Amino acid sequence: MNISFLTSGHYPYDDRIFFHLGKTLTKNGHKVEITSSKSALKEVTEGISINCFDGDNLAKGDKIKYFREHLDNFNPDLIICSEPLPIMAAKKYKRISQKKVVIIYDITEWYPLKQDLEWPKRCLEQLKLRFFNFCSSCFADGFIFGERLKSKPYRFMFPFNPFTFITYYPDLNYVPYAEPSMTGEKLKLSYTGKLSIEKGYNNFISVVAGLTERFKNLKIEVKIIGWYGNKEERILFEKHIQSIKGNVSFAFFDRQPFESFWKLINDTDIFLDLRERTFENHNSLPIKLYYYCALGKPVIYSDLKAIRREVEIEKFGFLVNPDKTDSVIKVISNYLLDKNLYQNHCRNARKLAEEKYNWQKIAPEFIRFIESF
Repeated sequence: MNISFLTSGHYPYDDRIFFHLGKTLTKNGHKVEITSSKSALKEVTEGISINCFDGDNLAKGDKIKYFREHLDNFNPDLIICSEPLPIMAAKKYKRISQKKVVIIYDITEWYPLKQDLEWPKRCLEQLKLRFFNFCSSCFADGFIFGERLKSKPYRFMFPFNPFTFITYYPDLNYVPYAEPSMTGEKLKLSYTGKLSIEKGYNNFISVVAGLTERFKNLKIEVKIIGWYGNKEERILFEKHIQSIKGNVSFAFFDRQPFESFWKLINDTDIFLDLRERTFENHNSLPIKLYYYCALGKPVIYSDLKAIRREVEIEKFGFLVNPDKTDSVIKVISNYLLDKNLYQNHCRNARKLAEEKYNWQKIAPEFIRFIESF
């Protein structure tokens, strides 16, 4: 089959779209094209056509038009859409081409997103976005869900549509495992992703500051890999970091390509993710959690409902209140002082990844679902 991926929210080399779904389809004999409105790239990589356009500043109608033109040229038999807007383009292509085209909605986010609902958005705008998502979903012939919590409203509204669950397990070929090497003299930490209060960047910096006060002789190396949410938060965070005194160093990196990203953080001793416990965060599985597990390192995460329900977190980490800095430092202290605890959690993490949380376990179900159409 000719299979097209359409996305208005992800870059073409997205880990899920390109490195997992796309490459798996290609290996199974399908012709794949990825079209994103977040980039102007046009190239072929490992047999996958990357045919995109820069649509960030385009109106919704113009985006739909460009998506449809790309579909006309590729002539797909099946279209996998990551957001509501590309579904509208797929629906128009299906109607005009008069082919028996299959439209699949791959749902990994809550819609509308939280940032779409913040001030000054009004209740009417919220209703419009929810209605748009519902209308788009009506044109989907099937659903792929990244996690069970996000599937509930769609399974309720469309009980007869076929669906499957394809979660965020990594292909271990991309995750460079190394034996743990933490010593009592040095601690390596990293923060990755959007540098914002909601994502827990301020909580992370507070923990680093507290560690420098608690362990005067401990050398702490911190990697910050990401981008700022806004100018005000950037000023606040930079002042916070400048105020930290002690035996600590910071290295800052921009957004990294998928494969080099995991190599860059592979020497991290303990992974921290102290995001705020909002509705979206509580009910969303963090994708990076499974990668941290595959890297074979302990994790300290905000106590989120989705993690409790889906992940055997107690075997390789701890859930904490992200606002309680002293409690987080106490957990890190336990790892520093108890080498057996640290080593056991490292081994458990990698073992879980190899036996359960990996792409090879779920790829056959993805192929079965797609080829069932």
